[in-house]
Amino acid sequence: MTKQLTPAEELRVLDNAATILAEMLARHGLGGCPDPDQFNPAGKCAHPSSELCGKCFREYAINQAIKEMEASK
Repeated sequence: MTKQLTPAEELRVLDNAATILAEMLARHGLGGCPDPDQFNPAGKCAHPSSELCGKCFREYAINQAIKEMEASK
């Protein structure tokens, strides 16, 4: 049985889940780069590790979710 979470615990869980999914997405190379401006002229990513790349995916997803929430008001 799943433990009943407080609202603060639920937010922490969702925050951690977003990070895990973003890093998995980056590690497996799924999808395109959410921030192509981070590429240098040689075409190499400025954030070569899956953890740093995952942060880009996570930030992009959060920003998109916020935009969608604001648009639905």
